[in-house]
Amino acid sequence: MERLISIDLKARFGFLKKPDINEGIYLTYNLLHKPGLLGILGAVAGMAGYQKKAVLPEYYQKLKSLKVGIRPLNAERGIFPKTVVRFNNSVGYASHEQGGNLIVDEQILVRPSFRCYLMLEGGHVSHATIADRLAKHEAEFIPYLGKNEHSLWWENFMEYEFQPFQFDRNYKVTSTFMKGKQIIKDIIIHNPPSLFSRSDYEPQFACFEELPVGFDEQLFQYHKELFVYTNFTLPKEAQIENLWYLKDSDEIIQLF
Repeated sequence: MERLISIDLKARFGFLKKPDINEGIYLTYNLLHKPGLLGILGAVAGMAGYQKKAVLPEYYQKLKSLKVGIRPLNAERGIFPKTVVRFNNSVGYASHEQGGNLIVDEQILVRPSFRCYLMLEGGHVSHATIADRLAKHEAEFIPYLGKNEHSLWWENFMEYEFQPFQFDRNYKVTSTFMKGKQIIKDIIIHNPPSLFSRSDYEPQFACFEELPVGFDEQLFQYHKELFVYTNFTLPKEAQIENLWYLKDSDEIIQLF
């Protein structure tokens, strides 16, 4: 039997490095992605991380089939504050050929927090371990958000009654979700510009980001999809895949 739970992950700072940026400044993803979340859950459950080159870590191999949903919390229109820090990287492989320190600028997230939804499979030992430790606020290894100096904690363990969303009405998705080809057109058609002139109207936004969803197991690099986080209303005709209705909180999320 499947269980759907959630926790709120929080950290003072975070760094979710974009691997294609490494000159001048290291940049961070704005939103938590699935491989990053699986790494956090692996630390909670005591699973091994990277051990050998070109071998995916234990936590990813055991948890890659886990369905997750992610919702940013306290982010202004989906965007977290960021700052840039500068530090010396004096390890041998980072230093210049003639010696000396490599000066690194690194963009970091400020006070990032995310509600993370997990669809746990009954009878899956690793899933049961994760649920038990999250409920008890226990972890085998110290979890962190991208780098070990950015430790994190979690709160608000919740469990839900849930069912597939039936597309019987117009709706909002409260988590991030993968952007289908029609989503921009559907948003514009269903939310005409005239609505923005109303003084009592909630400011609308759509935050887009290309995020990792897993690894290409042949090339050993991220496989990415384009995600959107928005408070726009979507028409029932826009049938986004893998949406679930949570009865307890009256919200709709995507699990992927």
